Amino acid sequence: MTRFDELKARYPNAIPIPELRANVSIVELSRHWGYEPQPQKGQSRPVLAHPGFSDTIIIKNPQDAARQVYQRAGDFTDSGTIIDFIRNRLSTVFAAFDRGGQHELSCITAVLYDYLRIDSKQTNDTPPPSESLDRAKKRLFAVEEFDLRPLVPDNFLTRRHITLQTLKRPEFADRVFSQVAYLNPATNRVDPFPLARAHPERAYVPIANVAFPYYNGPGSAMSGLEIRNDQVKLHASGSDRYGSVFVSTPPAQVRQAVVVESALDALSYQQLRSLRGDEHYDSVYFSTGGQLTGEQVQTITRYLHSFAKRADWQIKLAFDNDATGHRFDLQFIQQVLIGAFPLSSTPSSAGQVSYLLPGGSSFLPLREALLARIHGYNARLQASPGDSTTQVGIGGQLITTGQVGHQVAINIPLTSLALSAINQDLLALTGFTQRIVIDKAEGKDFNDDLTRLVDYGQPTTLTNKSGRF
Repeated sequence: MTRFDELKARYPNAIPIPELRANVSIVELSRHWGYEPQPQKGQSRPVLAHPGFSDTIIIKNPQDAARQVYQRAGDFTDSGTIIDFIRNRLSTVFAAFDRGGQHELSCITAVLYDYLRIDSKQTNDTPPPSESLDRAKKRLFAVEEFDLRPLVPDNFLTRRHITLQTLKRPEFADRVFSQVAYLNPATNRVDPFPLARAHPERAYVPIANVAFPYYNGPGSAMSGLEIRNDQVKLHASGSDRYGSVFVSTPPAQVRQAVVVESALDALSYQQLRSLRGDEHYDSVYFSTGGQLTGEQVQTITRYLHSFAKRADWQIKLAFDNDATGHRFDLQFIQQVLIGAFPLSSTPSSAGQVSYLLPGGSSFLPLREALLARIHGYNARLQASPGDSTTQVGIGGQLITTGQVGHQVAINIPLTSLALSAINQDLLALTGFTQRIVIDKAEGKDFNDDLTRLVDYGQPTTLTNKSGRF
């Protein structure tokens, strides 16, 4: 009996998605669907490429399907488990399984069932709810395995110019901890907290890190920790990085929800507001831990639905002021616009990100308006004066269009200029400019702004055309 026969015998009605994840290799599935190994590019982490879709993926833990993850070459946001691999290719490689009107997980399950040669008609093809994945992830993280204590006064954050007054504000009180790590001088390695606790006779050297708790929804247990120090920037073992976020304590009525890449930026953002004289407790802060996934956007959305909000409340996307930060803006906006103007990602060339515009007559006015704005953006760039070197640079900023089947694709260079333009156009055309504001630091991030202000006395306007603060 094969392992797949065993799965069918164990789960006659429906195979749970965690079981499918643990028993299907991304390497095997991708090769089945036309991806070709590239042995010259890697052995310990295999590289596979699909010639028909210009899609190259890198595999980690290739020998263990249960722990296997992928990343698209040059695109760290297109990464994750086999579920993410299929989800991100439902409009391309697995388009035959993208059944309109069905839940996304039904389509993903259909791909896996087809590969395993399981007749979905003989099973209950309603997939287990996505919460089952969240529960599986949460079981991996155990808060009791970490020594968490109240934040000590002398910590990493104070060395990054965060004041004790900011840390004691109602947004952040009881939301930032000290995490004690135990360095074993005999091995010069950090021992896990349960091991250190079991051996008090060892002369451990305690190291106090700063820890930010992560959660994956209102009322959930802690599902991860972001750990920071002068030399440390990581997530604790077992943390759910895909669906969890840091969230500050919300006010009675939320005026603005500020989404940043790190909890340090959340603290810096609030402190810059205080330096301007704005001490209002009216904001909730979310940190995505240096990334952004669709699951994290859904988690933030669930939190916002649970909060009482003012009639004029806003989401402020305050990701870093670089190309990656602008791309996170686009990914967040894409998720928010699912109902109004659904964009679907599609494989693209290196240095670009590509999306399929929605088809159908109902989306025609928005589609044509967006294409007109793209044409205008390109025309303005091409009309810019400059020498031949400048013109080459301008060429790399142009947004191009093409056809994928019956749909129009837009190809956006991974540059701040191009990404910012498409983000502002999408918000303006869909009428979301009053609800979603893109907010950027003057430097790379808001802690950079705070550092320049404190260390060098460089003034910051603390306002910009997006209405910051």
